[in-house]
Amino acid sequence: MKRRDVLGAVGLLWVVACQQPSEEGDAKRTPKPPPAPESDVPDDLSIEVTVGDVASAPIDAARLRSTPPDYSDKERRAWDLVKLLGDAAKRPGVRLAVSAERGPEVVMTPPASPEDFVPVLLVSRRGGAIATMLDPKEPFPEFHGRGGRLGRRGDPVPRVEGAKKIRVVAGP
Repeated sequence: MKRRDVLGAVGLLWVVACQQPSEEGDAKRTPKPPPAPESDVPDDLSIEVTVGDVASAPIDAARLRSTPPDYSDKERRAWDLVKLLGDAAKRPGVRLAVSAERGPEVVMTPPASPEDFVPVLLVSRRGGAIATMLDPKEPFPEFHGRGGRLGRRGDPVPRVEGAKKIRVVAGP
């Protein structure tokens, strides 16, 4: 009986020792480092642009670095997509269809009046390219202390994280 107990204990130790290490445990030991204090345009940034069915010049890192942002604060920079895309995006009734590598295409409309939200390309502190809409009066609103404990509604603003393609589509 003792021999059987010893063999059972050895077998149990063998099973425990042969288990694959957990990725979850590794994540707990090595957290992501904090982002840089200021956003920087990633070197590999390249967003394909098509106007109608014709390919146009892409929005890349060099282009963003040479263009001053339209909206900025200490942590974020955002460029007006209509200004970046030029005359093709300034036509009446135009829509901007933005998509990432995977996921749906999000349609954004250029502002019809100065009070309307503006489609922008935002570069986050972690270097991600995000196509979203900003309120020109308050481009980077405060988040904390708004909405109440349980009464906070979701963010209704469309956004595409990791934008890879922008289609400029003629109006209806």
